[in-house]
Amino acid sequence: MARKRITNDLPPIKEAFPCFRGFTPDQSRQRAITLLLRECARSLQRKDARPFYTMREVAAFFGAPLRTVAISYETLDMEGFLARIRGSQTMLAGKRASPRQPINAIVGLPISLQSMLASPFECQLQMELEERLRVRGFVADSIFFRPNEDYEPAFTDRLLRHNLDIVIWHSPHPLASHVLMSLRERGVRLVLLQSAEAPLRVAARGHLLVWQNAYHEMAAYWVKAGIRKAFFVEPINLLSRRALRQLPPILDEHGITLHTIDATEIALSQHLANQAAIPGQTVLGFMDFITADTLCNGYPELIERISTHTRLAFCRGAVRVPRLVTRRICVDVVDLNPVTLADGVVADLCDVQNTQEGLRATFQAEYHPQVIVSSGVERPYHNRTPLSSN
Repeated sequence: MARKRITNDLPPIKEAFPCFRGFTPDQSRQRAITLLLRECARSLQRKDARPFYTMREVAAFFGAPLRTVAISYETLDMEGFLARIRGSQTMLAGKRASPRQPINAIVGLPISLQSMLASPFECQLQMELEERLRVRGFVADSIFFRPNEDYEPAFTDRLLRHNLDIVIWHSPHPLASHVLMSLRERGVRLVLLQSAEAPLRVAARGHLLVWQNAYHEMAAYWVKAGIRKAFFVEPINLLSRRALRQLPPILDEHGITLHTIDATEIALSQHLANQAAIPGQTVLGFMDFITADTLCNGYPELIERISTHTRLAFCRGAVRVPRLVTRRICVDVVDLNPVTLADGVVADLCDVQNTQEGLRATFQAEYHPQVIVSSGVERPYHNRTPLSSN
């Protein structure tokens, strides 16, 4: 197939070099052509990039070897005047930076540093969102924040400095509502992924994350395994503390009593001492990855000993605990599918027929009994679907 001819809006090449009358015998053609092309490129530059003369066209005009012209183009490429696109064309660089592809919008993805390290779900969700947004012509801007930074007033200014058009925020802190409202007042569109147990009352595109059905399935599974008592560590995260308060009625319905213990090494050691006599008939559960990461990775030997007497359960998403992985210790996990969630959120964002705010979709959590949580991004109990740009 013949190569598609590239057209440009530059003047004819003879008009671009009106003073050229040929080379003198003692003149370096390489140097002279480079100088002439540099002056031409500088005079023809505009705000935006545009196609430049082809090397063959320039070589024919100067009566020079194609290799000589290619070296001159390479020099001007290094200087920033030209941008050579292999097998296609040469672009005359614009005076201002411009994207090679049109950009629909800049989308901010706030995420805590700790979650990227401890939560396989958070890490994979971030990657899936970024990939799908890029395919749809968006620029995904991951914005990492430290503990307690996400609800400080200064965080609003930090987000605004990224020149965001849209923010997709998974489980924003309850105290971050003023940050969200400030973003909205400045024209930033909000897409919030929130637990159905306690969503923030902020005008936004909302996606509800429902955990209750998975908890009922989990409780029924525990009853069949002979479990009648569940011990949950008091969460550090405020959202998870609210979620834990709604868990006892679900467990009571299945005949399981819930007891809370402090998030300390002393409390865990006491729990181990109390449950050693009745192995396999109780559960130690965590309702947030922050608490689970702090205790399980802070006291790995203690957690391993507890696992020999008590079933472990991560009820708000899997947590990377290398000790459990290397010892092949199984745990119960309740979490969401990041692929399904990213697919739904980005598809809804791109739906031009339905742009109003409010509840957009509901996503159900899944219960996975006795699995080994991978230390990597991909988790063994999630089937990954291929990405399509359609």
